[in-house]
Parts: sequence; structure tokens; C-alpha cells
Amino acid sequence: MRHLLTPGSSLSFAFSLAALLGCAGEPTPAPVAPCPAPPPPVAPAVAPVAVAPAPAAVPVPEGPVLKACANGMQPGPEGLFDDLEDNNNQVAVVDGRSGYWWEAHAPHASFSAPGPEFRVSDGGPTGSKKTAHVAGKTDVADVWGASLGANFLGGGFYDVSKYAGISFKIKGTAKGFVRFKIHDVSTHPDGGVCKECWNAFGKTIELTGDWQTLELPFAELTQQMGWGSPHPPQLNTTKVKHLEWAVDQGIDFDFSVDDIKLLVCK
Repeated sequence: MRHLLTPGSSLSFAFSLAALLGCAGEPTPAPVAPCPAPPPPVAPAVAPVAVAPAPAAVPVPEGPVLKACANGMQPGPEGLFDDLEDNNNQVAVVDGRSGYWWEAHAPHASFSAPGPEFRVSDGGPTGSKKTAHVAGKTDVADVWGASLGANFLGGGFYDVSKYAGISFKIKGTAKGFVRFKIHDVSTHPDGGVCKECWNAFGKTIELTGDWQTLELPFAELTQQMGWGSPHPPQLNTTKVKHLEWAVDQGIDFDFSVDDIKLLVCK
């Protein structure tokens, strides 16, 4: 049996076919690309921090090469520093020297002799009538003890570079030792060099009950280890400040010094 399309059914079929063909002919939409991720935040530019240059180090003046005396030493023609026989507190006015004797002590220490201010004392080694004598007591509560000293000049630094060393006579008793010292431009605050001052070039001396004469070449004087700044290789003999005999904390001391002389090579 044949099926015939009626006018109504033909029109409906045509619309259906056209719809199918139209859908089939439409292009497939392209996939949408995802939005790119935002760029990472940029750190704000930091202005470089200006670094102040380190202060220039103060040069440490070393002075001339110290004399070595193969045949020993002897007092220089103008080498008398002081023998105390003039009975005043000024050193011998020789070769431009004009300084004065002094004594100093830490807050808890005291001098029983000669008293609160230096003065020449009676006594001394054979042939001497006057001497520099100090006695007293120091205290462990302090950071230093006590000193007997004498300046080369009334102010400033003095040149001893023509000399090779120093001699003096000393007598006394102490539970510790006396340290003889020479302050120079590198160890005294007036020199403008030291950051940690007062560690002078010197030598530690054991006292006895008798007078002893010591001859100390400048080349043998050293600083103490473990403290002080700077540590130059030697005493600067072109700029020295004063002589000093010092005792540590916590001792009773009693000693005398006499006949101090600057020495030259024989």
C-alpha cells in the first residue's frame, strides 16, 4: 500500500527537514580562552640606604728604631732626670726638661707618706740625703692602685730618642710588685691616639729590702697583654709624657726611688 503525502503533511515534513539541515550547518562555537592570571605584584622600589664610611683609623706613630747598645749603657752628659738633692718637687732642669713630681691613687686607696701631695723625703742610698718615698695602701674595690710619677715637661711630650734607656735606684717592700712605666703618645690620652689608654710601656720589678740599681733599655720595655689599644711595636721615644712607678690594688706598699738618669750607649 502506498502512502501519499497530503498537502498538510508535506508542509510539516519540509519544515522539519529545513530545521534539521539548518542545525547541522551552524558552525561549532570556538572554545573561550580562560583569562590570564594577573601578574604578580611588583615590590615597590627601595631606595638604597646610604652607609656612612667608617671613620679613618688614627695612625699610630711608631718613632725611630730603638738603640741597641752592644757595649752597655752609661749616663748621658745631660742625662740626669733627678736626684732629689735640691729638695723640691721639680725634676732637674736639664736638656729642656721642666716637669714635676706627683702622686696619684684610686678612690679607696691612700698615701700615708709623704701625704696628700708629693714632697721630697729624707734618706736615700749611700751618698744621698734626699729621696722620693711613698707608702700607703690600695683597695681591691678599685680598678687600679696608686702611682708615683714625674713629668718630663710642664705640658706636652718630650723627645728622648737620643737616649738608649733609663736607670734608677729603688728600695722597698710590697706584697705585689712595682711596675715602672713610660707613657708615650700612643698610651697617654693627650696623644689623641689611644682608644683604651694607660697601658704604658714598662717593666715589672720585684722589690727587696735593699737598694738596687736598675738599667732598663727602652727596647726592653713592653706593654701588658690582654688590655689597652693600640699595641704599637715599641715605645715612641720621640714623644714621651712621664715616668711612673705603680702598684696594683689590694696591697700595702712602701718604696723609695732615687738617682734617675737617662742613658746613652757606651
